[in-house]
Amino acid sequence: MSNIYAESEKLKAELKVFKLRSLKEKIILFGVILLILVELVFVISFLKKSGILGENKPSKPYVAVIDFNKQITVDYVHKIISKMENLKEDKSAKEVLIVFNTPGGSPSASDEFNAYLKDYTKTKKVNVYVESMAASGGYYIVSAIKPIIANQNAVVGSIGVIMPHYVVGKLAKKLGIEQDNIAVGKYKEPISFFEKASPEQKKYLYSHLLNPTYQNFLNVVSHDRNISLEKLKKYADGKIYIANQVKGILVDEISTYIQTKNKIKKEVAKKYNLKEKDIKFYKISLEKKKLPFFKVEVENSTLNTLTNGLNLK
Repeated sequence: MSNIYAESEKLKAELKVFKLRSLKEKIILFGVILLILVELVFVISFLKKSGILGENKPSKPYVAVIDFNKQITVDYVHKIISKMENLKEDKSAKEVLIVFNTPGGSPSASDEFNAYLKDYTKTKKVNVYVESMAASGGYYIVSAIKPIIANQNAVVGSIGVIMPHYVVGKLAKKLGIEQDNIAVGKYKEPISFFEKASPEQKKYLYSHLLNPTYQNFLNVVSHDRNISLEKLKKYADGKIYIANQVKGILVDEISTYIQTKNKIKKEVAKKYNLKEKDIKFYKISLEKKKLPFFKVEVENSTLNTLTNGLNLK
């Protein structure tokens, strides 16, 4: 009898220990699940804020800010246009502010974006502010918008066209590299990297490439700024200017970034019957952000082709 009682007590003790162990395991499991959920919420929040899951635009009225801060290329302009197209459908985005810090670049890309901005203003107002530089192709673009507001020390102008030409003939000779192109047509290869351009080649490139591009540049700026070609040519010999030197000619207003934002805020509030304090400025990211451990970069440096080498500078 005593043996049965002892076995019964032992069984009860083991059952109690089992229950305690089971409860402990449940608590640990619950804790692990809770930790995973907290981390998941944190990761999703991070991805949204960083833009990896798309733009996390505010729902309240705002002014979209785009930093135009690279050399002008077709790809770069396409990125900006893609973002601006999305803003067209966003009713919370009342206006756009483009902040310029660019030395220039592709004539075609500059011309395309100039035309795009003029068309875009039919949908939403575009403001431009030259913070440090809008030279050459950059000025080609900002001339599409009025008023052009600039910091007093910002660089503008440089209305001209250049085609860089590097002669690598001596270096190629040392390395044992020879040029042996096969072409049909006298001007199929208008210039070579292996030798200096001849007077005839320079004349050809000037008349068929550089000067026509320059004339297009002049005509667009003359039309956009309502300045006669004769008057504009005084400022279109490739010279750069500090903004307050050419106020009323190449620039309309001298201001600062904070003053420009305050001015825009007042105008938007008045236009849409809003309170100034409710209007925010939201910076639009042009790059798709990646998690650091997914980021792989490869640099590739090659000589540009003839057309890629033509720049507004």
